[in-house]
Amino acid sequence: MAQIPVRVSATIVDEWGIEASTAMYATADDTKTLAAMDVELGSWLVAVDALSDGYIKDARLTVFPTLPGGIKTTANAGGRVEQTGLLGFHASGSQKRYSAAIPALSNGGTVLSGDRIVLTAADPAANLIFILTTIGTVLHWTNAHYQQIVDFVDALVSFRKKRKQLQRSSFEV
Repeated sequence: MAQIPVRVSATIVDEWGIEASTAMYATADDTKTLAAMDVELGSWLVAVDALSDGYIKDARLTVFPTLPGGIKTTANAGGRVEQTGLLGFHASGSQKRYSAAIPALSNGGTVLSGDRIVLTAADPAANLIFILTTIGTVLHWTNAHYQQIVDFVDALVSFRKKRKQLQRSSFEV
């Protein structure tokens, strides 16, 4: 039985509509089900609600998994989070496209060819697309409205401004 770190949080709204959050940290027994964690989260929310004059707008349970071995521990030279890959998908019950963002899209030859994302079967984007469009035994990939991702539509390279973060991490000499 391993212990997995988790964080539970709730957003509380007062009578003026002002929001504030509360959070607690815990460890979860990995042999228990998500349903069991949900029940215990519900008990925590009832207890918090009894102590607050505000109402609980929403709650979250965040699991902090152990990162797998073999992934990068530092950014590659030239990697910038502003260069973002967008993988577009259809979701069941929706006519709208859902896009998954990949910040700091690699400039490597197996990821980009000119200004296009490489989509051939053996390359990294195709592997991620396969994972997201195949039903797993535990994770069922969805859009933000919990509609299941059903098929891949397109891919493109975009640029998203992150200037405020850049200013905070930069300095003049």
